[in-house]
Amino acid sequence: MRTPGTYLRSIGVHLPPVVTIETAVAEGRYPAAEVERFRLVGAAVAGDVPAPELGLRAARQAFERSGGLSPHGLDLMLYCDVWHQGPDGWAAQYYLQHHLVGGEVPAIELRQGCCGLFNALQLTAGYLRPGGTALLVGADNHGTPLVDRWRMIEGTVMGDAGCALLVTTDTGFAELRSVNVTVLTEAEAVNDGGVPMFPPDVTVGRPLDFAARNREFRKRLLNGDGAHVMLAIETTMMELVDRTLKEAEITLDDVARVAFPHVRRDDVEHRGVNWFGLTLADTTWEYGAQIGHLGVSDQFVALDHLLATGALAPGDHLLLVGFGAGTTLASAVLRILDIPPEYASVRPD
Repeated sequence: MRTPGTYLRSIGVHLPPVVTIETAVAEGRYPAAEVERFRLVGAAVAGDVPAPELGLRAARQAFERSGGLSPHGLDLMLYCDVWHQGPDGWAAQYYLQHHLVGGEVPAIELRQGCCGLFNALQLTAGYLRPGGTALLVGADNHGTPLVDRWRMIEGTVMGDAGCALLVTTDTGFAELRSVNVTVLTEAEAVNDGGVPMFPPDVTVGRPLDFAARNREFRKRLLNGDGAHVMLAIETTMMELVDRTLKEAEITLDDVARVAFPHVRRDDVEHRGVNWFGLTLADTTWEYGAQIGHLGVSDQFVALDHLLATGALAPGDHLLLVGFGAGTTLASAVLRILDIPPEYASVRPD
């Protein structure tokens, strides 16, 4: 999907303190035998700060960095998440309306797995009219009794964060050149674990263990046409990225950096580095290993990090790649137009 006239005006990020892998090992939370194998550094852990509060703090920062945009001048707010946000029957997006943007703006929660913010960008680009502004928020706190952030996905640890994007149709520091999301329905059951759909897990206290569920799905694949499904995932992802690059009118050689989900190292290598002829240094994996997989926010928190460390310059293109349950596949291209003043002081002379 080409997205002419769509810009990122600012980014807000709230990243809680990091708990190191060494600490997790010492506390018996992370297997010592996996430290060298997966080379993870730690996870951002929010403690008892609710996910919507993480999102609210990130949104406030995005407005502080926006150069004068008002929370009361929005045309749309989309709230993205993957994990439980608060009391059942309560809507997280209205928490932000109450404490920041007011009740007039359409506010919608999106549950599209780890690709939620890509879906939000796609919807926003089609919704906004000239002069319009949208707030996209992603937030998750995985520190709840039904998940073990250190072991729920083999080779990956779950981090917590809030992330906010202000998207406008007039100007910004980055132009959204293209964004695409697709679903490979053959892999719809990848995270169902073979357990009953009803009653839902949380209502019966059933823990969420993605590692066990993925093993169960792979077993089902081996008993069926598994090779076809796995090949379809690879082929579809490569085709999706190729289409996104063509819509952005660039090639992979024009891409300065690639932001992948903060998942296990060998997955990034097989699904990105090897597929597209990249090296790990071309990606944001090393940064992701320091803070964990943040649910919906990985690629956009990584963008903030790249700007903060001077790794991007005006004219650079950033490719963002997403994988999610469904199986959902996503990609987007951003062109950096300017370095916002909040990052300028860190740039080399």
